Amino acid sequence: MNTRLLTAFLIALLSCFAAGAVTIPKEHVFRFERSTNNNYICYDINLKDGALNQKEPLKAYWVLGGETRIEELTFLDRKMAFGVKVVSTKKDEAVVHLTAYKDLNIRICRHKGKWVGIVKLNGHEMILQKMFAQMKPHFSVKCEHVDIYGKDITTGESLHERIKP
Repeated sequence: MNTRLLTAFLIALLSCFAAGAVTIPKEHVFRFERSTNNNYICYDINLKDGALNQKEPLKAYWVLGGETRIEELTFLDRKMAFGVKVVSTKKDEAVVHLTAYKDLNIRICRHKGKWVGIVKLNGHEMILQKMFAQMKPHFSVKCEHVDIYGKDITTGESLHERIKP
């Protein structure tokens, strides 16, 4: 009897852990990290009936707690910082920018069969992989600089650019 009870308890405990597990997609268009903690924002392609959603080409969401939880962006997140504004659209392509930085246009398109975000910095077109914001100490809403990481679209060479607001 005790063995059955212990087995039932262990199965119930394991199913609780499995229910709380989160599967984070690993093929993002790009992600945005900050120096304040290990939470980050993912930007994933948003398709509608197999085609690029022209009104909302990217879905953005928080990945929290060391990849244990996903949360939607808050209203303030979308309107003040991490939201996506559509600049223009074509068939299977959109140009967007983040609400916090209107000067960096990101072209969402297919490249070698994969959805990517392409930015142009210092004369180079790069496939955007990650943006990292170095926040000012004691003022976590103020940003010192943003590092942009990607790969040159023609050579595949890793590139890094720094933008100071």
